[in-house]
Amino acid sequence: MGTSKKTVVIGMSGGVDSSVAALLLKRDYNVIGISLQVFDYSDFKECDLKGVCCSPEDVYDARQVALKLSIPFYVLNYREKFKRIVIDNFISEYLNGNTPNPCIICNEKIKFGEMLNFAISIGADFIATGHYAINTPMNSIRLLRMGRDKHKDQSYFLYRLNQEKLKKILFPIGNLTKEEVRKIAKENELNIYNKRESHEICFVPQNNYSELIDKNIKTDMSGKIISSNGKVLGRHKGYYRYTIGQRRGLNINSNKPLYVIKINAEEKEIVVGEEKELYSNSFIIDNVNFIYKPEKIEDLDNVKVKIRYLSEPEYCKIKIENNNKVFVTTKMPLRAITPGQSAVFYIEDIVLGGGIISEVIH
Repeated sequence: MGTSKKTVVIGMSGGVDSSVAALLLKRDYNVIGISLQVFDYSDFKECDLKGVCCSPEDVYDARQVALKLSIPFYVLNYREKFKRIVIDNFISEYLNGNTPNPCIICNEKIKFGEMLNFAISIGADFIATGHYAINTPMNSIRLLRMGRDKHKDQSYFLYRLNQEKLKKILFPIGNLTKEEVRKIAKENELNIYNKRESHEICFVPQNNYSELIDKNIKTDMSGKIISSNGKVLGRHKGYYRYTIGQRRGLNINSNKPLYVIKINAEEKEIVVGEEKELYSNSFIIDNVNFIYKPEKIEDLDNVKVKIRYLSEPEYCKIKIENNNKVFVTTKMPLRAITPGQSAVFYIEDIVLGGGIISEVIH
């Protein structure tokens, strides 16, 4: 490789986004492509892997793009670390009555943790991914911003990054729309230009997470389904099979629609109630990380929060008890605030940070 250009290691998933990101980077950098092997798919049928990211087919597609671009390509095995850091945490959170988001943990610990360590170990200057997000300087710090394509923006999943990492990270397609990315891929004869996006969790083919948990527990997790006033309405086969806001699959008789409003893991109880009981405007988050914290953040009126990836940001007030706990009060009540999910704070398109929802205050 030439010595006049800096070197960037890019994570290549085999999809159109990371492929175009690699293509764009090649203009200005020495580019090294890598795919992360995080799960053993040998026991799954090909039909089970449709829509799953990081599958063997994806690694093959990434290798073909690297050949097309004439860049080095390597596959790194992180299966053991991924199981310990991501999968075991996923199972543990469900057994604690929470609904986790494994992609956020994977981004923090694997993609922008282990991948960055690898890049540093080989003397690379940066790492890059195909995320729809923007990393810009402001004086002596970096700001993480929403991607230009608000329908594809992935900044929500990146709130656990920090200033040290942001100085080493590039997001080449953050200022592009998905349509523009596909057009670039097609114009440059990348065969994945029309490849469909992955939507399933990589280690849960067919999104059957309860089956995964079944294989990893030996105790009886069945229990009661009760109303919010304590009346027993039925039984369930495992509280981890339910999530806040769920209506279908309760198998209870009622003259009005009932929804899961709370999961009591300690008592193995599912609490159900009317839809109005799903709404709240107060909750607590812990395991908090701030990328950028403005002065007097508790007094600001323009802070918004997202309680899940596809939700709309809502104006809120925050009160910081310490570095690990934040009390959040939203201007309008939010539906189905879910422990285990992430709450992410924004000012306009700037990501301030966020944390894991630990308690909903009704």
